[in-house]
Amino acid sequence: MLACVLASLSIAGAQLGDTEGLDDGDGADAGGAKQVEVASYFTEFTRVGPYPYQVCADLPGEIGETDATKSARCIPVESGELEFCGEVAYDTCSRVISPILYDEQIAASHDERLARWELEFPALVTTECTEAFQLYFCLLAFPRCEEDTDDLGSFLELPLCFDYCVNAHMACIGDQLLSQAACDKAVVQGRVAPPRADVTCVSRGVRTLGVSLVYALAVALLSWSFVSRLEES
Repeated sequence: MLACVLASLSIAGAQLGDTEGLDDGDGADAGGAKQVEVASYFTEFTRVGPYPYQVCADLPGEIGETDATKSARCIPVESGELEFCGEVAYDTCSRVISPILYDEQIAASHDERLARWELEFPALVTTECTEAFQLYFCLLAFPRCEEDTDDLGSFLELPLCFDYCVNAHMACIGDQLLSQAACDKAVVQGRVAPPRADVTCVSRGVRTLGVSLVYALAVALLSWSFVSRLEES
């Protein structure tokens, strides 16, 4: 089932034009290159220091007057503009000129994948899973962006929150460890933020400071344990 979920995400990556390095579920990435060492990359993303947000205009895309200037751009999507990805109503780092046409392509790819799931893994296709997968699919396809306060005029793509990624996978996989492993790999691509409290990320389309619930709970428990030891001594 994990392979099926990861394979579905590789489709989203392919449509965004950045499939290189995405896991297709069988140990090889979509670009045919050697699989990256997740642990080392994850350590790099979670180390102390500035989080490496991706600059929208530096990402591949088809927006621009000439081939040399074409790239992704941060553009607004209004509420109700998209039919399938209706919850997308914010500035998005778009790889395509028309979000409306892209929304139709995303819907077709989603429906095709879901139809295959129903035949191959009927127990997986629950209402909770399909709703969670649709939203996660849309948030990957239309990543939120915002202006860099340290470099006005430059726009940064915001990653999805780690806890949101895990919960979305849990809705389909039902296994926390497998869900975390899938999201660890997504961290490598910069599409999902590591569980760091200083990273601004996106959860269900809502921009938030990435104070991971798991991270916050762990800190609280550690603090409580430390205080308890002090009191006992």
